[in-house]
Amino acid sequence: MRVRFWATGLVFALVIPQIARSQPQIVSPSELRQAIERSAEIRQKNLAQVRSFFSSEPAKAALKSARIDYQKVQRAVSTLTADELTRLAARTHTIQKDYAAGALSNQELTYIVIALAAAVVVLVVVAA
Repeated sequence: MRVRFWATGLVFALVIPQIARSQPQIVSPSELRQAIERSAEIRQKNLAQVRSFFSSEPAKAALKSARIDYQKVQRAVSTLTADELTRLAARTHTIQKDYAAGALSNQELTYIVIALAAAVVVLVVVAA
């Protein structure tokens, strides 16, 4: 009985390290670092896009007319998750293009800015 136990143990001791060594790493440390850096770059780009939108003169005027504090919105934007920030950046980019092309009036832009600012504040309040 002891011989069988030791033989089985010896087989496992010899086979398991070979199996473990032959398995490649799922993600290498350099790939992980690159993914993190890409994610940080994308977040910074999205953050810059959204901050640029809310700091534009039409957006500031819309926020002021709705009595929404511009600084509060800017602080709230930085606390959004990566997914929320990505969606908001895409929307603000589209709105800026439409406004520049004349597809949106000042009144429509005002309503959109107020709605987006309110959504940002609500997202932050709900997350907290």
